[in-house]
Amino acid sequence: MTVKRNILANYVGAGSVILAPILALPWYLDALGPKQFGLIGIIITLQAVLSLLDAGMSQALIREISVRLGLEREAQRRTAELLFGFERVYWIFALVLALLTALLSGVIGHYWLNLGDMPVALGEQAVLGAAALFAVQFPGSIYRSMMVAGQAQVTLNIIVGTAAILRHLGAVLLLFVWPSLLTYLLWHFFVGLLETLMRKWYAWRCLSVARREVGWSASVLKTTWLMVAGLSAATWLGALTIQMDRIVLSRMAPIDLFGYYVIAASVAGGVLQLVYPLVQAVLPQAIQLRSNPEALRTLSIRLFVAIGALVAVGGLGFALAGHWLLDLWLGHAEAEAVVYPLLATLLVGSALNAFYNVGYINWIAHEKIRRVLQVNATAFALSLVLIPLLVYFNGVIGAAFGWIIINLIGFVLSLEWMKRKEYGGSS
Repeated sequence: MTVKRNILANYVGAGSVILAPILALPWYLDALGPKQFGLIGIIITLQAVLSLLDAGMSQALIREISVRLGLEREAQRRTAELLFGFERVYWIFALVLALLTALLSGVIGHYWLNLGDMPVALGEQAVLGAAALFAVQFPGSIYRSMMVAGQAQVTLNIIVGTAAILRHLGAVLLLFVWPSLLTYLLWHFFVGLLETLMRKWYAWRCLSVARREVGWSASVLKTTWLMVAGLSAATWLGALTIQMDRIVLSRMAPIDLFGYYVIAASVAGGVLQLVYPLVQAVLPQAIQLRSNPEALRTLSIRLFVAIGALVAVGGLGFALAGHWLLDLWLGHAEAEAVVYPLLATLLVGSALNAFYNVGYINWIAHEKIRRVLQVNATAFALSLVLIPLLVYFNGVIGAAFGWIIINLIGFVLSLEWMKRKEYGGSS
């Protein structure tokens, strides 16, 4: 019952996170124009790249907290010490990386962004804003891990969903009065900070040990650091690979076309997030079943079938009503003409990525960190070569083709979970 309740809560939260920015995008485009809207695409991409430090850390911490968390007071205390230690690590990472990005804002604005006739100062402002947003949002990941592992996913999704609605509804209303990039940045900064503080409050309430009762414990971090750092390094490559299409386009494509690509990528990414509530709810259970191969296999099959159903329904819906929905949503013929083929291509890659998660969960459950590293390194190496070439010869659509290729590689390699011999092993 807990898993079903968490899945339902995750879908409600994910629905808000997916729909709020998607519904707000046409308003942003109308208020700021294609070129300034392209800078929002830069902000989103920079935040995603900066957040790569969290790649794998969240999943590893969910695993470590799930293993330690129990009803006994001592188990609760060990978990509290783990949360306290990584809480500091996350905040330090966030502030240091945000500062470094801010210092490089001039270089990025002048030499990387393809701004055309836009003032370089606006490009620098976008980079500074992305750094500030990262500083207040990145630490929220550690609190999310605690709430997922502590089965507080209903509360987590209330916070996430409310923040998503407040973030984008408020931004749309404010942009009607003050239509500028700075307005967008200030409001998102305020809501991001508020959301992180709320996550912190409720994460500590998952434990019977108060935050003031624990302190810094290097020994607790030492016992988990190898697992967390190893998975983070392995997953970092995968996360960077997933962002490679937008990283390349931010340099090679005009800012307005880049903005249109971000619209398509945002929708494709939003659709992909429909799978994550299932994955988030199943992950703690999969970790607990790591010593029961047949039960874990059954759970994996059920997850694969559920993802298949979502992909089939979504694909049919897009084939029947994709053009109509885009035209209704964007209300902009030029944007719809550019976005539709990009979105159709990106959705194929998103479907492959969705199925990849089944194999990924099995690797996490069995601590097959080396395998994650091998798969992600292969996809990353190919993306470095293929995506720039595809963009050079095919334009913006080439980046979408690259997205399909790298996800196809991950999907094929992840299917090894179907082999019974994979269970019970370690890496």
